[in-house]
Amino acid sequence: MKYVVYCDESRHDGAPDNRYMAIGGLWLPRSIKPKLTEEFRRLLKEANINAEAKWSKVSAKSLEAYQRIVQFFFEHPEIKFRVIVVEQARLDTDRFHKGDRELGFYKFYYQMLMPWVLQGNEYLILLDYQKNKGSDRYQTLRRVLDNKLKGTAWISDLTVINSRETPLAQLADILTGAVAACWCGNPPDTAKAKLAEFIALKGNMSSLRTISPSPGQSKINIFRIHLK
Repeated sequence: MKYVVYCDESRHDGAPDNRYMAIGGLWLPRSIKPKLTEEFRRLLKEANINAEAKWSKVSAKSLEAYQRIVQFFFEHPEIKFRVIVVEQARLDTDRFHKGDRELGFYKFYYQMLMPWVLQGNEYLILLDYQKNKGSDRYQTLRRVLDNKLKGTAWISDLTVINSRETPLAQLADILTGAVAACWCGNPPDTAKAKLAEFIALKGNMSSLRTISPSPGQSKINIFRIHLK
């Protein structure tokens, strides 16, 4: 099987009020990518979302439209979502990442991806653009994945995209942002809190703070990285 993975991240800037960061990936068979992209574009048009759909843009006025976007995710069993949550205050950058916070960030990207890269499959991994200090971060991430896989599975490409021009990447942004916001503390009775509750309800979870029992594949897999 060939898969495409749309990746996104949220609250990873280390700000004091962002206790947790989230790194997520939207996984789907590559063969149905054109069909799903077209369907999603049509949904955005019908919902009068003419610019980029993003978690940060969820408001009382747009809540119903974003609920329709979430419904799209749950109506397509071929699409799955995995996200890892990391408590930023517990990061020991000096000890484990040579004092390089950005290096640690991409190590966590590896932790999000690797459990779902399965033997015999091929993966196209698409990351939203980040302004990195290190110019080789993406190449290093791919090289580490390739070295771990040793030909048991294949990364056809790991490259950067512009989410404004990539509709399904926007779905990854919304789901990842919802999880990060829930872990950091969504203000109650807001549109964002209501959308997070809607996602949890559709996923048969009490909230988006519900940790999955294992990193194995499921419709929504939320995995907390435990740091020593």
